[in-house]
Amino acid sequence: MSQTIIIEPDQDLKNVYKLNLATYTGTDVVDRSDSKDAIELLRILPTISLIITKAKVGDDETAILIRNFLKENNMDIPMIVLGECRQISSEVLTLKDPVSWDLLVKHAGTLLGVTEEKIKKQVKPDYTSISVHYFYEIDHTPCDVYIRIKKSPSEFQYVKRLREQDSFTSDDIQKYVKQGLVNFYIPRDYQQYFVTFVTNSIINRLESDLPLVNRLNTNSSAYEIVRDRIQNIGFTPEVTELAESNINSMISAVKEAPQLASLLKFLLTSKMSYAYQKAHLNCVIGNFILAKQSWYEDKHLKLFTYLSFFCDITLKSNLQMRINSQDELQTSELDDKERTEVINHAKNAAEILKTFEHSTEYLELVIMQHHGVDSGIGFPTQQNEEIHPIAKVFIISDAFVKLMLNPDTAKNKKEILTILYAQFTENDYQKIIKVLEQKIE
Repeated sequence: MSQTIIIEPDQDLKNVYKLNLATYTGTDVVDRSDSKDAIELLRILPTISLIITKAKVGDDETAILIRNFLKENNMDIPMIVLGECRQISSEVLTLKDPVSWDLLVKHAGTLLGVTEEKIKKQVKPDYTSISVHYFYEIDHTPCDVYIRIKKSPSEFQYVKRLREQDSFTSDDIQKYVKQGLVNFYIPRDYQQYFVTFVTNSIINRLESDLPLVNRLNTNSSAYEIVRDRIQNIGFTPEVTELAESNINSMISAVKEAPQLASLLKFLLTSKMSYAYQKAHLNCVIGNFILAKQSWYEDKHLKLFTYLSFFCDITLKSNLQMRINSQDELQTSELDDKERTEVINHAKNAAEILKTFEHSTEYLELVIMQHHGVDSGIGFPTQQNEEIHPIAKVFIISDAFVKLMLNPDTAKNKKEILTILYAQFTENDYQKIIKVLEQKIE
């Protein structure tokens, strides 16, 4: 599916553009506020297919700045500029204000490779996929929900499975998962409405007084939705609010965490994703280690939770998240693109956090260093003693958790400590492992 960035300060007009672009061209529309916001996304998602932008947003020379960035980085992404912009009118398509949605759709379709004939025939929206994770924490939906059945190599049939306002449980959804279902489908023009409905439902649950088991399950569902939205559209106000509620709920759960053995048993026998199991256990282990440090303050728990939450936010598979060294990366079954994503994921996570309103330079630094490399690229050939102390704690907790969650690794936790002592020989890391050993005893 193509992705289109749109920058239009008029919210009502932007909503009309987004709906019709998605409906008639099939593109996934990502809205951004200005040139800086768009460029930050382009650094992370260089596969954007089209940019539609206002010539200027306030004092921001939006179109010119984006065009300059594209040229400097040899990115051949077409642009449609809304409004007069003489400086680049010979290089990009400029449309005189006001721009009607049908004219915009026509030009966007041409640039996205969608024929005008196809656009004219597209009188009804098609369907968009929605991960099953969106359905675990709701008991009804605001629209009809479908499954997709393959009728032939070139044809799919969409069959209604949940009707608008039908009641269901997480166990009902789990039955579909056991049959191999990964995504449901909804009419495309309901996508934003549906996501908003689910997000608000989950935030209400996260901010209520939940028993620990329920909180962990809801945290996991919320975490997967945040990952999905960030990887596809980046931070929006809606995603930001859900992420912040999710992080605060994780902190509450960490503070009332049971013994490690019982927590591990619950995490491994629940429907939680590997990504959330890893993030939550990192918080539990890391917070224990941090609390034993002479410099520890309450603020460090929140920082470490942010770190655990966002460290792998750009990775797409469990196999990628399990990699912990250059040797593991080279011997993995990942393809070249997936390996590159792993190599750059610390740097990419730090970059994407620049668009998160609750981020700080402090957080971006430890995210960048969370595998022990100052640049955030690759894995170190030897332990780096110069990185931030919190990054060192994370490296040990992360390595411990990955070994603990690895089905091919002995589950004896003292054996895992022996592996860590042999792997991390520098003095600072040995001290951290020694503190961790107290948690195991």
